[in-house]
Amino acid sequence: MQQQVRKITNIIKWILGSLAIIICSAAFIATLPYALFTNVYDFPAPKPFSGKTWYNPYTGLAFDDINHWKKSNFHGHTKAWQGITDGHSDHAIYDSVYRALGYHSIGISNYQFIDTTFNKSIGYVPCYEHGYNVWKRHHVCIGAQSVTWLDFLFGQSIHHKQTMLDHLRPTMDVLAIAHPRFRGSFDAEDFLKLSGYDCIEVLNHYRISDEQWDSALSAGYPAWIVGDDDTHNASAEGETGVCWTMIHAPGNAKRTELTTSLKQGRAFGLTGKRGIVEIYPTRHEIIGDTVLHISLSDTARSIELIGQGGNLIGRDTLVREVNHRLQSSDNYVRAKINGDSSIMWMNPVMRWDGKQRAKPIINVTKTIVYRSTWWIGYTLIIIVIAKRFRKRKN
Repeated sequence: MQQQVRKITNIIKWILGSLAIIICSAAFIATLPYALFTNVYDFPAPKPFSGKTWYNPYTGLAFDDINHWKKSNFHGHTKAWQGITDGHSDHAIYDSVYRALGYHSIGISNYQFIDTTFNKSIGYVPCYEHGYNVWKRHHVCIGAQSVTWLDFLFGQSIHHKQTMLDHLRPTMDVLAIAHPRFRGSFDAEDFLKLSGYDCIEVLNHYRISDEQWDSALSAGYPAWIVGDDDTHNASAEGETGVCWTMIHAPGNAKRTELTTSLKQGRAFGLTGKRGIVEIYPTRHEIIGDTVLHISLSDTARSIELIGQGGNLIGRDTLVREVNHRLQSSDNYVRAKINGDSSIMWMNPVMRWDGKQRAKPIINVTKTIVYRSTWWIGYTLIIIVIAKRFRKRKN
């Protein structure tokens, strides 16, 4: 009887020991990116847009033909990874739904996978959603050339977020930070420091992240808007055709034309229903460096002007145009145009000379210290485990 008990006990110890080894190994692999790839940065102080020169991303665009505006969605999911990830529509249904809604560029951005099913279609842009970490700190990779597998699974400081942007940046045409307000994945304060991205996915059916957008703009970073459904079921009305981007790209615009316009801010975002555009801009210009003039194809319920700090600096109701006299306190101005059943979010005009602000600099000493701390921790854990194993063996 005692032998049987001892045998069962030994089996249980072996199972528990094996589980401990598996858990420790998994924890080591999961945290290894922190020890190998994390950079610690010195971030420049936020510097609001300033100067006498106004930058208007819509300068020189032909507003007379609405066909120049290409309806686009770069963030949506289909069935992928053998059903492990959250995607309910097959490719054919996904594509047909968006075609029926009049989309020119229909992005399939499954997690960590560039889908090429419709790569022969006009308007095809290779995309994927990067990120498999716990807190949904994701990125929409537009015009992606390859998939980046690096990620920090658990907590992420501002340094991890910047490290991730620096790794992703060279692998695509346009880098957009995805749904920053979702699960608080990117706080507004993060955008006072982060650099190296092109766009913020301000509009997403899960969350509207205009606070984060205004934080970036108030810090003097030229972040452009992207609107995406982020649909996981193309047949679901509440998440399909509700957030999208209109990109100014004449003709049968392909990847290069679309991504170039997106990077230069020649686009606007929309929230609405079934991809219906109620109102188009017919003018968006700065007259004599003193007046921002915006005119529309139809009457809006209201035109709101937002400036530094996300503050409302002007509001007109039931109008087709607005003339805002630019003040010395206006670092940037963006328009939010409310229709009957949709909202148009224009990119801002800003006091900017077109040059990027100072970039974060890697602090080599702090980076070495940070990474070394992880390796010291690993070493101490191995020593403790080895001592216990030796003691148990003796």
